[in-house]
Amino acid sequence: MRGFWRSAVGLMAVLSLAGCGGPPEESTDVELGESEQGLACRYPDDYCPGTTTCVDGLCRDCIRYPHWCQ
Repeated sequence: MRGFWRSAVGLMAVLSLAGCGGPPEESTDVELGESEQGLACRYPDDYCPGTTTCVDGLCRDCIRYPHWCQ
């Protein structure tokens, strides 16, 4: 009886892993644009922590990255 359960579990494992294979899906290389990331300014006074300033609703470090604040 013990061997029966072992073989049943082994058979289930083999059958479940057999369904996981297959050829990979074709994918095209998509150029991703420059994503804008930043900490949102705190409402209602547009507060930003540290040396950052609020630029277009996001906190930006104008000292390290001056191109955001021009």
